Amino acid sequence: MSKTAPDKLSLRERKTRSELLADRLCSLIRRKRLGPGADLGTEAKLAEQFGVSRTVVREAIGQLRGLGIVTSRQGQGLRVARGNMIDTLGKVMAPFVADGKSWHAICHLRFVLEVGSIPLTVERATDEEIAHLRRLADEMLCLIRKRSGPREQIARDITKREIEFHQEIFEIAGGEIAGEIHGMLVEYFHEAYGHGPHSRPPVLKDMQDHMKLVDAIQQGEVGQAVVILSAHIQPMISVPVDEHG
Repeated sequence: MSKTAPDKLSLRERKTRSELLADRLCSLIRRKRLGPGADLGTEAKLAEQFGVSRTVVREAIGQLRGLGIVTSRQGQGLRVARGNMIDTLGKVMAPFVADGKSWHAICHLRFVLEVGSIPLTVERATDEEIAHLRRLADEMLCLIRKRSGPREQIARDITKREIEFHQEIFEIAGGEIAGEIHGMLVEYFHEAYGHGPHSRPPVLKDMQDHMKLVDAIQQGEVGQAVVILSAHIQPMISVPVDEHG
């Protein structure tokens, strides 16, 4: 039997004992459906339960505490925390923006989430929500056609409305958690494309895409809306991976 090469080790095999214990504790929380405030016991109890040293337990708890999964107070043991998932995810994802391959995966995630939301957006959009989208699209068109004023200020004004526009499309489809994740991704995109290595000024075609998309949503044309939005986002996910880091 051949030995596994060091660089071919599975993710599980590469983890430390404390990381593996942290995974097991998360699994325990899921399997037993332990909500915020649920008692996990003391370090000594966990060390005995999982057959590891208290040092390993302490390191594992430190990792989980940093992610907002558990909390502890002297004399009260460990408890499941009421963490902020989106806040934690935002912190964890921050370094990925600087890494080429990871950034490409984030771009793909945004594409899948937003384009995948279109059928529900078309189905659920109210007249008031469509009017709001149209107002934002019209304001962006007016701004891009504006011939006076600082270009940087115009770009910032467009960016502000574009973030609101794309988030509104997603939120119409429903789903609080998915909406918050999408909102975070949209902000990452505009940070990278507005000021980062993929910086490019807004162009008229992008603003026209917004208006065409609103028309398709209002007319109930799911297929057309998907085509328009896909073409609008595609340039962002087509950037070569090695351009980021």
